[in-house]
Amino acid sequence: MRAISVLLPTAVLATACLINPGSALAAQQSSCDNLLPPLRQVDGNRVGPESCRMQRTALEFNGRPYVRVDLGLDGSVEGWVTKDGDYNEYMTNAPELVFPQAQASKPRKPYLAVATYQRLRGAAVLLFYPKNRRDWNGKLWVTAHGRGRSFHNGKLKAWDNYVDAKDPTADLNKLQKVMLAKGYALAVTRRTSEERVGEIVARLSDGTAVDWIAFNDSHSLIKDYTFVAWNALERFLGKKPSRTYLYGKSAGARLARGMNYLGSRLNVDGHGGHVFDGFLVDDSAAGTWLPVVMKDGKDVLLTTAAEKRAFVPQLELVHQLYVNVNNHDLPDFVTESFLANKYRNAHILLSKGLGDKFRMYAIRQMSHDGGSTLPDGRNGKIRILDLSLLMDGVVDILDNWVEGGTPPPSRSDWPEIGDANHDGVIENPAISFPEVACPLGVYYPWPKYGSGETSYAAFTGQGIEPIDKQGVYVDMNRNGLWDFRETPSQAWQRLGLLRAGQTLTRARYASCIHDAAEKLHRQGFFSAATVSLYAKKAQARNLAPGSDAE
Repeated sequence: MRAISVLLPTAVLATACLINPGSALAAQQSSCDNLLPPLRQVDGNRVGPESCRMQRTALEFNGRPYVRVDLGLDGSVEGWVTKDGDYNEYMTNAPELVFPQAQASKPRKPYLAVATYQRLRGAAVLLFYPKNRRDWNGKLWVTAHGRGRSFHNGKLKAWDNYVDAKDPTADLNKLQKVMLAKGYALAVTRRTSEERVGEIVARLSDGTAVDWIAFNDSHSLIKDYTFVAWNALERFLGKKPSRTYLYGKSAGARLARGMNYLGSRLNVDGHGGHVFDGFLVDDSAAGTWLPVVMKDGKDVLLTTAAEKRAFVPQLELVHQLYVNVNNHDLPDFVTESFLANKYRNAHILLSKGLGDKFRMYAIRQMSHDGGSTLPDGRNGKIRILDLSLLMDGVVDILDNWVEGGTPPPSRSDWPEIGDANHDGVIENPAISFPEVACPLGVYYPWPKYGSGETSYAAFTGQGIEPIDKQGVYVDMNRNGLWDFRETPSQAWQRLGLLRAGQTLTRARYASCIHDAAEKLHRQGFFSAATVSLYAKKAQARNLAPGSDAE
């Protein structure tokens, strides 16, 4: 298996993702109807992508020629909705997961619906691949974004307006660039995921026409998009991918869970094979859906040998600082805590004997946003750890796992996961980025507790600990009080990184940073280039108290 060495992600933005403006050719539109899969019969309707337009753009990425193909799609897709209650607008192919977990006390009738989508309102697949087949590793990543995108709110565009001819990768985030830099083809999907905006028209099985649904949880739509990408790769590179992986963030992560939990029904192509060979679940929305389907008071999901065989490797990233509240009418197996639901999800899968196909990696001091759209993780008060540094290793971990390797053990501060031998010692704690393992301050939710983004409070040794926009204080020294800020040396003494009376020096700081980064490299999460990047920055870092103040 061939790997392409890259320096990510900061260096991607500086060197590895150089776009030659002269290499972006003027895109010409043409029909791509020959890339569409056959329509399928659903409740008397012919359903699936019906019309395709494409435009191709040549570009240079990572020093090699690539091609971008924007595929705009018109068509229809099937799913289930309810007429009222929480999450009723989330058209889904997993109604047994969604609706009972969204509203427990009042069972609702699901209705089969067929909904239409339009490329002029953003329905599209943005496909990237190396121009030369020898530069392609033969595999494909498909990405599914989270909730809140629509043409109505400007977060979707007409299919042919996504590309910037001067920089054809400008609309890719850092995580997607990691995938592309490693030699994968990349299919970025775009779908309406904001409900009640009148953008998607659907007809229910009782004849009712509605315009309030969204494709947050539409497994059939993501599969249709994937089939189009497969056909495009076969046409342009001469073969379909040997492996296909699905990355989902937030609502897209929840969609990915459902695809795998009901894999014997949902994760199948027309020939009985898997659509997706592995799933990367990035901080699932509300920590759901959990792998539970209750029938007559008994959980019947993932209980048969066939269901467990259909379950493919699933790697979850849990952003530990995203502590938010799930305030729906919940069944007793779903908690109000987003984080607790992610822990419970892992516990249930392990209890069902799927520990050999599941890994969870919790990340300290990271909220829902992993900084994938911020070049240096900063925007005013916002400061975010760079998830794409970890993604560089995680992509390899999942691929090697699917190809027969063994992934690192799950990582969590919750003893049920992190205490591997149940001796009261957490051998596999949550992942600490070097900034967290060797801190000059702390990251905290911003602008308020439960927010998806973070800010940063430095150990200045002066003044009091900060408060957020809700007036909640940041307990930087973990003493349960709103009091004074420590100096870096005092914080390191409290954390056991220095002995009492010792002072933080350049040599001690640089050594700590290197060791923390090198440890993540040995565990498969960081690349060697990332270790070098951290070591270089540590040597240049100003360690004077307050030099890193927010």
